[in-house]
Amino acid sequence: EHIVRDLSVNGTLKNGQLELKVNAGNLNGGTADIDLSINAGATPPTIELNSNFDKVGGIPGREGYPKTGVLMLTSMGNNMAEIAGNLNGQAFLELGEGPFNYANLALLSADVATRASRTLMPGVEQSEPRLECAMTMANFKDGQGITPHGYAARTQEANLIGRIEVDLKTEMLQLQFDSRSREGVGLAVGNVFSNTIQIRGPLTDPQIVPKTTGLVWRGWAAFMTAGLSVVGESVLKRALAAENPCKAIRKDIKESICGTDQPLASAKTVCPGV
Repeated sequence: EHIVRDLSVNGTLKNGQLELKVNAGNLNGGTADIDLSINAGATPPTIELNSNFDKVGGIPGREGYPKTGVLMLTSMGNNMAEIAGNLNGQAFLELGEGPFNYANLALLSADVATRASRTLMPGVEQSEPRLECAMTMANFKDGQGITPHGYAARTQEANLIGRIEVDLKTEMLQLQFDSRSREGVGLAVGNVFSNTIQIRGPLTDPQIVPKTTGLVWRGWAAFMTAGLSVVGESVLKRALAAENPCKAIRKDIKESICGTDQPLASAKTVCPGV
């Protein structure tokens, strides 16, 4: 259940072409708009989706974190599998403060998410951590997606940095996260940690890879980057060691996107000066 106010919907359908614009002046405390274009007369049918949302909260009555983001995606196909396999474009996501939920952050089942959380942040089962921020962007090319600048998250106890790759044609997922306890937060010596976890498998049932140790970014590009460029290991290490990895990743995203011809360069959320 969601709370929507100040809703505006405009659409046209002519000769197999659908143009739909939806604007919500208040969606769970934030704002959102969607532009959807479908050409069913093309061979194969084409689809284009552009969306912006700002500080959209969770389900009313449940504590969540505000979400801000941009979607600029295109595809074509005669069914959902073909549309997923032909996906192209970019997406940006920023999360604000709220309860830390690894399952929601990393597209995992509750069991795998719980084990991942306990590995990355020892003692997490004793008190629920709070998310202070999370930040990422994704590139999609021919159904393959990657977070080229990494995926950063910050709780009161730890900095986390990772990378996610997904192949929508084969429905395979790989992700890795490294965590490091934050300095100056009153942690006892025994609570200082630096951990790594890797998860790989089909989208419906990814599993933790056993005995993953240390930053293993060096072998990452061989998995399925489909020619998509990714930042180097040194950039991710600096973000992990930064006082706030979210700010570090945002700075890297802005420097590589703004002023270029990439789709997200026209998004004010990513490049405020446009």
